[in-house]
Amino acid sequence: MHYMKTLIIFLLAFLSFNATYGQTKADTLEAHRLFEEGERLLFAYKMHKALLKFQKSAKIFKAQGFEIQQAKCITYQLHCYWLLSIYSQRVLLKAESALKLFQKHKDSVNVAKAYDILGDYYSDSGIDIDKALFYYQKSIAIYQKNGYKMSVNVAWLWNNMGYIYVDQKKYKKAVTCFEKSHQMLQKLLPAGDARLGYYFSNMSLCFTKQKKYDLAIKYLQQAGKYNKGNREGYYIKIGRVYFFQNKLLLSEQYYLKALAVAKKRYQGKHQNIGEMYGRLARLSIEKKDPLIALKQLQKGLSYVVSHFIDTLNIYQHSTAENNKNVLRHSILLRHKAQAFSLLSDNLKDLQASLYNYQLYDSVTIKIQSQSSHRNYHFSQKIYPETIQVCQRLYAKTQDKKYQHLAFYFAQRSHANVLAKSVQTRRAQAMAQLPDSLINQELYLKQQRAYYQQKALRASNARQKTAYQDSIFRMIRQQDMLNEAYAQKFPKYYRLRFQSKPATVPQIQQKLDSQSVVLSYVWGKEQSHVLAITRDDFQVYTLPPQKQVTAALNAYYNALQQEQRLSVFARKSYQAYQCLLAPLQKLLRTKQKIIVTNPTLLSVPLEALVTQAYQPGWGAFGQLPYLVKKHRLTYHYSASLWWQNERRLSWSATHRLRFAGFAPFSGGKGQVMTTRANEGLLPESKAEVSAVYNFFKQKKHDAAAYLSKAATRREFLRQVSKLDILHIASHSTANLREARLARIHFAPQPQSDSTYLYAESIYYLPLKAQLVVLSSCESGVGKFEAGEGVMSLARGFLHAGAQSVVSSLWEADDVYTKKLMILFYNRALFQKVPYSHALSFAKRQLLNKDPTLHPKYWSNFILIGR
Repeated sequence: MHYMKTLIIFLLAFLSFNATYGQTKADTLEAHRLFEEGERLLFAYKMHKALLKFQKSAKIFKAQGFEIQQAKCITYQLHCYWLLSIYSQRVLLKAESALKLFQKHKDSVNVAKAYDILGDYYSDSGIDIDKALFYYQKSIAIYQKNGYKMSVNVAWLWNNMGYIYVDQKKYKKAVTCFEKSHQMLQKLLPAGDARLGYYFSNMSLCFTKQKKYDLAIKYLQQAGKYNKGNREGYYIKIGRVYFFQNKLLLSEQYYLKALAVAKKRYQGKHQNIGEMYGRLARLSIEKKDPLIALKQLQKGLSYVVSHFIDTLNIYQHSTAENNKNVLRHSILLRHKAQAFSLLSDNLKDLQASLYNYQLYDSVTIKIQSQSSHRNYHFSQKIYPETIQVCQRLYAKTQDKKYQHLAFYFAQRSHANVLAKSVQTRRAQAMAQLPDSLINQELYLKQQRAYYQQKALRASNARQKTAYQDSIFRMIRQQDMLNEAYAQKFPKYYRLRFQSKPATVPQIQQKLDSQSVVLSYVWGKEQSHVLAITRDDFQVYTLPPQKQVTAALNAYYNALQQEQRLSVFARKSYQAYQCLLAPLQKLLRTKQKIIVTNPTLLSVPLEALVTQAYQPGWGAFGQLPYLVKKHRLTYHYSASLWWQNERRLSWSATHRLRFAGFAPFSGGKGQVMTTRANEGLLPESKAEVSAVYNFFKQKKHDAAAYLSKAATRREFLRQVSKLDILHIASHSTANLREARLARIHFAPQPQSDSTYLYAESIYYLPLKAQLVVLSSCESGVGKFEAGEGVMSLARGFLHAGAQSVVSSLWEADDVYTKKLMILFYNRALFQKVPYSHALSFAKRQLLNKDPTLHPKYWSNFILIGR
């Protein structure tokens, strides 16, 4: 909102376009007067007052039966909410109500505007930026169909799409959108119009994101030629680029210029001035001058929080209430917490730091509970910072509450999207949602996923457009269903966004004396592992994230590349030292280690070597692997592990339903065959057949689908009925587009009938206690910060599986068969937990072949219980 005046001009042009369309009767003078007052207040940046005027005007128009004017008033309200960064369910319902009125009167142009507004809602809130793209595309299509191929509104839509592509790091697509917008505006606007500067500003944004700062400055200088009347935004953007370049003095000069312009331009306590003090405070923090930063932040808070007037006392803190802009308030809170943590090691300052971190967290939760906001504006870096403050407070006071707070913040940093899917299932049960609605929602998600992967693979523009139209239909039906939830099942809608992290006592209740939960949190200066046992809870300090990452990468490469024993042993031990050495004394008394961190689901810790390399080690089987003394299981977070443990377990007498699929089970085996290509996997037949026989021997229901019988169609027919699901096949990870990762079934004439894509897996009607993905790279995928690897395995967990066994690289056909047979034999005939059975199978392979490189037995991990 740095080019606020230009934005408002755009906004008023957007809303006033075709203003009297559909008007059939004279409007009331009072409603018009209120409406015009609202416009003036909006242009004067007085959003709250403008909002009240538009609400009163809409109420009068509704009473008089003027629905088009009522809908127009609602769209103005929506833009007030947008400029205030408010994205609640109430705002979405208002947008839907305006859309319905325009559709009722067949007002196509205003329908296009309503779609644009819905796109802004989903984009700016971060709830679903893919959905935002479809709303923008549909809006453009309607404008073009109604003869407005060249209009300011369409140009602005291309601009909005460009911002989304920048956020997705798809810079080529972003540039294409910005260029389309600019070319259109050049034909529509007079030379020198301020809005023509947006192209150069947006190009600068693209280059800034790519760390091409000199080019970013060059384009900003071009943008500055068009913004002579509004230098505030120009100065901010120049200062921001210099900040990223670590040219702090230059950055400060431009920020001070922006502050001077803002103070001259705005009357009273305007939030934009508060934002500028926040930027200056961040500079002061970077310059290691926390006291100056705190003084700047006190001033900033007085502009962003109503009734906050103490700008001198740095220990006077704000509250979660009365903020004018929740995002800006949150940013100031984080900076204030950082500044206090740097100010001193005094108890008062550390407690002030923690208070502001906690307040920041409370504001974030409030946003999320109101709107399912993904909160992508907020960095994951806050949580390691907070944990470090908690640790410093614990060291000073020995008060355990600070360690418990550290654990809370560790959980807040891990796999929030996956946690929401688990919470949604709980909310459905608690709110007693009808099965018909649950099935309808699942169907719509499945259909949307199906058309999305079709659109991604479409061979021509016409096909892609047809699939996008189908996706849009699914989106609209989903939005209408959500509206129904909000109105008819408010309890469900409220509960689905109230996912609370587990507490330490709750975790401890699920642990036996031989188990420990390890929750890892990475930090720039130091990392931490929070270790929970049944009777104790400790926090250990680890090396910085950069050092840990380097050690893990070296260890992973040593595994994958089958490096020689001496090299592997050294690299493995280095990784052990980073992750587990500080806990060595604790681990001596524990048999089961539960590793909870999204990053560590990409690395098999079982093959870590627990001692320094010794020249006498002659075979890989001699190495002191972690798996020789411990059994490991993994999860995305400790809270998700706890949620999983709360689910009902099957009794020992429960009759299990098993199905195994081996689509490529013909032919003669070769030792080096992997499950990553399109060839035959002859050992998969022996694998599935053996497991099938184990279940039959134990008198469980079992089915084995081999070769041509192992079809995707049969899998989908059976999946909702199964307790144990085993797939021995090829699978393909996709590191660029996670939705296109796939599992291969028996080949069919149509590829859609052959492959099961990751996007579809997320919405399977799955209730299985165990899914085994006996294929290559089923645990590999695109990494998302804070969420972890977006793999096939994650898709099955999202769909409802309690536990998933997956592979972290190419799976050798022969050794995979041996491992799986040992695993199921142990689990079924000894009736031990799956984690115990998998660790046993790995040790057995080691014992049988001491020369075997760990690459061949360590690639499968268990996520779950």
